Amino acid sequence: MDIGPLLLAFGLCVGLIALLIRPARAWGWVDRPTTRKHHLTPVPLVGGLAMCVAYGLSLLVLPAPPHAYEALLIAMALMTLVGLYDDLRATRPAIRFVLQGGVVLIMVFGGGILLGNLGDLLGLGDVTAPGGIALLLTLFCVVGVINAFNMSDGLDGLAGGLALIAAGWLIVLLEIAPIADSGDGDALWTLVMVVAGFLCFNLRHPWRARASVFMGDAGSTMLGFVLAWFLVHLSQNREAVMTPMTAVWILALPLMDTVAVMIRRIRLGHNPFAADRRHLHHLLLSCGLSDGRATALLLAMALMNGAAGVAAHWLEAPECVQFYAFLVLFGGYYLMTARLWERQRSTAPPGAVERRGAPPPGIVDVAAGIGIMTSHRDEVAVVDPAGQDGPGCNPADP
Repeated sequence: MDIGPLLLAFGLCVGLIALLIRPARAWGWVDRPTTRKHHLTPVPLVGGLAMCVAYGLSLLVLPAPPHAYEALLIAMALMTLVGLYDDLRATRPAIRFVLQGGVVLIMVFGGGILLGNLGDLLGLGDVTAPGGIALLLTLFCVVGVINAFNMSDGLDGLAGGLALIAAGWLIVLLEIAPIADSGDGDALWTLVMVVAGFLCFNLRHPWRARASVFMGDAGSTMLGFVLAWFLVHLSQNREAVMTPMTAVWILALPLMDTVAVMIRRIRLGHNPFAADRRHLHHLLLSCGLSDGRATALLLAMALMNGAAGVAAHWLEAPECVQFYAFLVLFGGYYLMTARLWERQRSTAPPGAVERRGAPPPGIVDVAAGIGIMTSHRDEVAVVDPAGQDGPGCNPADP
């Protein structure tokens, strides 16, 4: 691929974010600190809009644009606007789902992308869905991925890092496929560069103690939608370079976290869409990990999940084996997070303040083993056994 469009994508994203930071502060287009958020000062919510504009303009100059790129651009822009409205004026989940579903219909009817084949999940042949059911299945799965990605945006650099990893594994699959559309690969490389530009402002590192911008719902839902577009497109019909189960493994971490949290909320009689502190990143923070270490550990987990899925595809492991292995993985994940949550509830009195900086030895060993060098900072988290948010939560996530 020509490096010019990649540099353009990166430069556009960086330039737009730098250009929008000051006006956003003046216009009040910021995420303000509250009792359930982790930042202490208002943070501009310009990352999502900047990524959308940078990615859209960069797609237009690609020598070989991806499949149905016009529909992708329109749907992506509308998804960003829906998220942007939610950033400025919080909307009810039902309204948000309806708007997101309308955008997915553009993907189906404008882009011709439909999830009608789930693969050989049971070892008895491909599980396929007729037209009407396939449409409902596509709406359910794509809206689910969009919101799972949105819920993952709870730590600096986490959602962007997950998008980078997912796009990277899709590029690997395109590279090892016998036949692949170069336009899809170029579009994914462009997405990688756009997200990398955003992470220059959002990812914590030795020269940046905290994120200077957030992507907001505009960015997390846009990234979730674009990834869902390519995951469905590249796992269906003649364009398929992977099985549907490979797509599930690539996004395993946000999908497992979302499903586990919603199951736990329903079991407790709570609204499944009500915000709380039961996500894995909340539990890691309550165990004493700093934001940087928690992010790095979660990204390492996502990287390994994707590697397992891509390796299984490359080794031609039966799809039913991949499916059952994923169920086992999810069961282990659910039990692990349930034990962490119960441990947090049993060891902390209501309103107890935990000081981060001394994580449990096991977690420190894992973090050190994957080379996490992020230093601890003097941060506090209020632990509420009822599961409600308190000081110490990062940007708002459901």
